Amino acid sequence: MGVVALACRAAVAVLLVAAGGAKLADLAGFAATVRQFWPARMWPGAARRVAAAIAAAELALGAASLAWPRARWAGLGVLALSAGFVIVAVAGYRWHRGRPCRCFGALSNREFSLAGIGRAGLVALAAAVALAPAGSLFTRLSLPGRLGLLAGALLVALAARAAAASLAAVSAPQAGRQGVS
Repeated sequence: MGVVALACRAAVAVLLVAAGGAKLADLAGFAATVRQFWPARMWPGAARRVAAAIAAAELALGAASLAWPRARWAGLGVLALSAGFVIVAVAGYRWHRGRPCRCFGALSNREFSLAGIGRAGLVALAAAVALAPAGSLFTRLSLPGRLGLLAGALLVALAARAAAASLAAVSAPQAGRQGVS
């Protein structure tokens, strides 16, 4: 079970890092999704800050979960974030069905749907499995090992950000052309 838990932990952590990096490339687009759930009259202009905080939380928790696989706090944080995704997926399906979720910024054009609820549920399930003890043999890391994992997380985030930015740049002119015809 330890290997399965560690694999789930790594998979969810890399997923979070990639999602956080992609959201940073399209913060305005993700803020538009956040705005659907945020009462504007309560705190005007907060959607962009909330979107940035969500992306930062994904990056931080994903990187921490990778570099400190025995840190229970990181696993619990990832589980809480994953549970939040399930709640948002259900609420989005209920009130915003068919609208884009932008869960991976411009890297994904998925909408709030039943399949989205299923995907969020699988991520939360993997995050729960990741809390199982993995054994010290698999999780003993030296400082250079931790730094290497943090560098890897940074590379994944930067690659996702670059890919999302490139895709957004290519998609924007095409969307404009579609409206002209």
